Amino acid sequence: MSPFKTLNAMLPPDARDDRHITFIDGERDQRTLSFRRLRQRALGALGALQRLGLSRGDTLILYLSDNERFLEMFWACLLGGIVPVPLAPGSNDEHWLKLLRVFAQQGQAPVCIDASSLERFDAFVVARDMGAMGDALHARTVLVGGLDLAGETGQPVQPDPQDIAFIQYSSGSTGDPKGVLLTHRNLTINTAQLAAGAGYTDRDSVLSWMPLSHDMGLIGFHLTLLSAGASHAIMRTELFARRPLLWLELASQRRSTVLCSPNFGFQHYLRQYAIKPPQGLDLSSIRMIMNGAEPISAEVCRRFVSTMAPHGLKAHTMFTVYGLAEATLAVSVPRREVPVETVLLDRSSLHVGERVRDAVAHSGRSVEFVKVGPPLPGVEVRIVDDAGIVLGERMLGHVHIRGDNVTQGYYKDAKRTAELRSADGWLETGDLGLLWDDQLIITGRAKDLIIINGQNHYPHDLERIAQETVGVEANRVVAAGVRSPTDETEALAVFVLHRGALVDFVPLVLELRRTISLQTGLAVSYVVPVRNIPKTSSGKLQRFALAEAFEQGDFDGPLAELSALLGVNVAAQPDMQDGTPTARRLRDICAAFVADRPVTPQTNLLEINLNSLNLARIHEAIDREFPQRIEVTDLFEYPTLERLADFLDSPRA
Repeated sequence: MSPFKTLNAMLPPDARDDRHITFIDGERDQRTLSFRRLRQRALGALGALQRLGLSRGDTLILYLSDNERFLEMFWACLLGGIVPVPLAPGSNDEHWLKLLRVFAQQGQAPVCIDASSLERFDAFVVARDMGAMGDALHARTVLVGGLDLAGETGQPVQPDPQDIAFIQYSSGSTGDPKGVLLTHRNLTINTAQLAAGAGYTDRDSVLSWMPLSHDMGLIGFHLTLLSAGASHAIMRTELFARRPLLWLELASQRRSTVLCSPNFGFQHYLRQYAIKPPQGLDLSSIRMIMNGAEPISAEVCRRFVSTMAPHGLKAHTMFTVYGLAEATLAVSVPRREVPVETVLLDRSSLHVGERVRDAVAHSGRSVEFVKVGPPLPGVEVRIVDDAGIVLGERMLGHVHIRGDNVTQGYYKDAKRTAELRSADGWLETGDLGLLWDDQLIITGRAKDLIIINGQNHYPHDLERIAQETVGVEANRVVAAGVRSPTDETEALAVFVLHRGALVDFVPLVLELRRTISLQTGLAVSYVVPVRNIPKTSSGKLQRFALAEAFEQGDFDGPLAELSALLGVNVAAQPDMQDGTPTARRLRDICAAFVADRPVTPQTNLLEINLNSLNLARIHEAIDREFPQRIEVTDLFEYPTLERLADFLDSPRA
């Protein structure tokens, strides 16, 4: 049981002054705030909010990228009984659309935002001719830099454990955003469960780069640590994307004991490590690296641990966990100080309601899954078949959970709540899995949710965007997550109905990638021509059938031919020699990251198939050529290579 009845009790007036939060925005840009000072700052912000008319029970959307400002406003809300609604700020169209949709769903609740984000939002609504919606949001903005902090401090309230503490929206989802209702009781229970499972003490020193708008960042690596009295450092997510090697350099310097990362973060780090291995790392103080938030690759776990072993990282530090927003955060954690445990299963036996079979390694039919530990004390897990009948161990089925940490439902969505939560409290997670010696194994998703780089993406959102491309029609395009054969992670595949020659499909591939990348920041790994789109008898798309066929190699032949045609398409372009020497050098640097299209000084990096991690890698490559001249944000300010070159050649750089 938790020693706290509400989150507010975790930050009392006599909060510890010898425990603190460090905000890391750069290698030499770090600020430290004690727990006690955080409360004082939050009360000052609460006073400003109360003078604006916000009171207990109101909601406030938090659209803030600065971690220090975010926590100040988050705690101001909690102390005043105001319900914060954290959203991930971003730079693409889908982030702005999600903000508008949540704003509407929340009854045009006030939006706490900074001036630079508001300026970018204004540009977005003008470009989209959405002036009326923009004006409505503008009228409800609370500029974080413009708050009146000079007046009286706020008057805190005493919440009830059953009160809604905050509303957690799934990261990345836009078309139909789901607001998970989390009560103070949900949160105090789950933070206590996770703290006990991870063995947190006030002697731990924790470093996280997860965004605070994400449940793993906010709940797992702030609230849980606050409850345990553990000091923690929060590294800006964009800083990790731009300079991943700094993550472990800081961990080494700070003698951190606990870290965290989703699967893609380990891969991002290892790619940069291979280019320039850091010297002098000492990772011997690390006792745990929590790995969750997306499907876990056993191979990536092994590769990361073995690569870092010469720097003192112990073999048992990788801590593979499972959870979801509807469970507040955590459902299961593995045993501590035990290396990652896996099972090798026969792919052909993975059918709901059937017993799984062991497989022989490298048999062509084997697939490896990671054990994510037994359920946390107080959390019940059951596996059921399609009819809802409970299954025994080593039988594959739908994963259901129940416990005091499980949400009561979704904001203003009784229908969806009733669909996923039974009368006796069991919640359908949407995942498939099994129990193996009392440990949970997650094998995939029953539904179509796509998780890439730790963010949730709904296929109908991506399909809607794809239909903006000329030549793509409704119900003739399918977006699905597929297992990447190269790095054992989930990749985005877009299947398009096409019955003509493959050479005629090439322009569509390029345009689809450009459109989806521009609006979402996602890289489309595969655009697959298919002769038929499988559907149910009622006409619903069967996305899983296409994903399964892809993973079985059914499209390998056409994809290989298409890859060759894309190469010819790029090679056939004229060798552009225009532009300044700097622009041509930038073109050569960027060409290494863009394999399927020509790169010229006029190329706009935001309009081609680049996600945020690829942009970060391009920035690193440019930084090696032009040291300390540009920030990653300059790629957004000067998106064409010739404009970036002009900036680099100017005294401003």
